[in-house]
Amino acid sequence: MRAIRRLLPLLVAVGFVGVLSLGYRRLATRPPRIEVAQARTEDVVRVLAVTGRIRPRLTTRVQSLVSGTVLTLARAEGDVVRRGDVLATLDAQSARAALAQATAQVAARRADAEQRQRDHDRAVRLAAAGGIPDAEAETARTALETARQALRQAEAVVAESESRLRDYALRSPIDGVVLARAIDPGQNVTPQTVLYEVATGTDSEIEMEVDEQFLGELAVGLGATVAPLTGERRHREARVAYIGKRVSETSGAVPVRLAFTGEAPRLPAGLSVDVNLRIAEHARATTIPRAAVAGLGTDPYVMLVRADSIVRRPVRVIDWPSARIVVLDGLAAGDVVALTPQLVREGLVVRTTAVPDAL
Repeated sequence: MRAIRRLLPLLVAVGFVGVLSLGYRRLATRPPRIEVAQARTEDVVRVLAVTGRIRPRLTTRVQSLVSGTVLTLARAEGDVVRRGDVLATLDAQSARAALAQATAQVAARRADAEQRQRDHDRAVRLAAAGGIPDAEAETARTALETARQALRQAEAVVAESESRLRDYALRSPIDGVVLARAIDPGQNVTPQTVLYEVATGTDSEIEMEVDEQFLGELAVGLGATVAPLTGERRHREARVAYIGKRVSETSGAVPVRLAFTGEAPRLPAGLSVDVNLRIAEHARATTIPRAAVAGLGTDPYVMLVRADSIVRRPVRVIDWPSARIVVLDGLAAGDVVALTPQLVREGLVVRTTAVPDAL
């Protein structure tokens, strides 16, 4: 009896170890649990999200036709202007002096022409009366024509001087809004200097850049939804109006411009906007979470779960930057796929957990 009592703790310990060992073997051989999602059928609109900016459809640069010093600037950024409004004036002292000199020259030429006219009229009367030879009358006529020509030339110089004087006042060429003023009073400018940028105030469009990888998806006329990044809830419709012909070597993007559908809104130039460009629509498409597809860009495949076993299945998809991918071939609605295809192998027996957000 004493021997049995001494062996009892040992027997209990051995039994406990056996139970632990059996539990460990069962746990070690239990199929791993993986997260899965189900393929589903839905109407899909493929949307390309891009940030764009509002730009005027027509922008003009105001530059001086002459060199000079800026005296006044009549408008600032954001001011509304009308065609013909004076935007700036330059120091026109030399131009006014040139005009005064040309005007004085006209007065002198006119006086000379009037005197030549009188001499001509007198010579004609004398020649008719036989008082002087006809040759002298012809000479007087020639002198009159020369004086008249000199007067016309002097008057042309005055007209040119007046035109040049007007060039010292810079006027808006269009109705619009001042986008930028690049100079300050007192600065010297040349015909190459841009003083103002003026844009049409109502006829605006959207300018953005689209990565070259999506160039094949773009087409003039594609619709888009536009919303300012200012928190404004109103969405506006637009369409692709222009696709650039050259890809930027630095950014790898192509310029794209959108025209608003209907009347363009009054939005400030340079305002950032969210653009959702509707690339394509797929009715009753089969979709799965993007995470369920491995080998994108080369040989895409999914790990299909069939009877608790993993089956590798090649698929044909539309590789698009979205949470769910359209499957063109290889899956049907209701198929269950692993959300971690790189971490499982074909033939593996698994237990599954459906991820609600992926269903």
